[in-house]
Amino acid sequence: MTAERACGAVAGTRRMLELCLSTLRAGASAGAGAAVPVTLHAAAAVRGALDAYAATVAAATTLLDGGAVPADGERAAFGDCMVGYGRARGAMARVAGDLAAGGCDRAAGIKAGYTAGLRGMDGCSRGLLNYPASPLYARNLADRNMTLLAALLCSLVPAPPA
Repeated sequence: MTAERACGAVAGTRRMLELCLSTLRAGASAGAGAAVPVTLHAAAAVRGALDAYAATVAAATTLLDGGAVPADGERAAFGDCMVGYGRARGAMARVAGDLAAGGCDRAAGIKAGYTAGLRGMDGCSRGLLNYPASPLYARNLADRNMTLLAALLCSLVPAPPA
C-alpha cells in the first residue's frame, strides 16, 4: 500500500492527512510513492511517536531544569506529564516490538499498547488544561495525534487467517 493510500484511508481531516504523509515519508525505507506492506507504515508511525515523545520529554526537562516553569500547579502538571510520557513510551516500545515480531494482528496486546499510549498522552493533557499557553500543551496535543495515527494505521493491517 502506498503512503498516500494508507493516509487517505485513516485521515479524517486535512491536518491528520498532512501528519500521516509527513510521518510516512520521513520513515520510508522504499522510494517515494512505492507500495509497501501496511505493517511498515504502522511501524514508521510508532517510531515517529516514540521520537516525538523523546523530543517532548527533553524539552520539558530543559524547561524544568532551567527554571522556566513556575513553581506552582504548572510545575506539578509537568511532573504528571513526565509520568504519562513514561507510560506511553513503555507501551509504544512494546507495540514496536510486536510489530517487528509479526505485525498488527489485532491481538489484545497490540490494542492495549495503543490504548496505554493514548492514556499516557491524555494524563498529561488533563494536567495541562489550565495552562494552554504552556509550551508543553501544544507538544502534547501533537504527540497524542502521532499516537492516534499509529493506532489508525495499524487498524489497516488485515487480520491473520483463522
